[in-house]
Amino acid sequence: MLAIEFIDPGLGPDLDDAGATSRWLFHRGIRSDPTAADLAELTRLQSTADHLLRTAVTGEAADAGAVDHLNACSAAAAVAPQLNWPVNGRPRMWLSTSGDSGAHVLGVIARSVIELLAGERSRLRVCEAHGCQRVYLSTSARRRWCSDACGNRVRVARHAARQQLTG
Repeated sequence: MLAIEFIDPGLGPDLDDAGATSRWLFHRGIRSDPTAADLAELTRLQSTADHLLRTAVTGEAADAGAVDHLNACSAAAAVAPQLNWPVNGRPRMWLSTSGDSGAHVLGVIARSVIELLAGERSRLRVCEAHGCQRVYLSTSARRRWCSDACGNRVRVARHAARQQLTG
């Protein structure tokens, strides 16, 4: 999901590099050549989105300023789906706007965060593995880790601790 990828340091865009950010967006069906000002706004939106998604996991009250910022980003661009269907190619949807591309990107990402918070919020989790704080969508009520790697690390550490106690 775009909202979760956007806030994840391992999956999200490198907001210090306009080219890398443009490529990251392109691979998600968003056309943009972000300026330095756009990158600054994306960085602010990333912080807002991270805060709101983590707040949703803990059940705390959301910061009104963060909600206002998210809504302002969403409202900044009128987004319209566009179809690109090249000859002998597969159809692909692009999102476009009549506004500038920076506002368009903010709007698309903000709307992804809003859809997640208003829809699948109950499936949001923060990984419980030591040292990992990734936000993820749980596929099961029993799932406690963002990935198999984190789950394995926890199980190995638990096994090693038991061996130390008995050894």
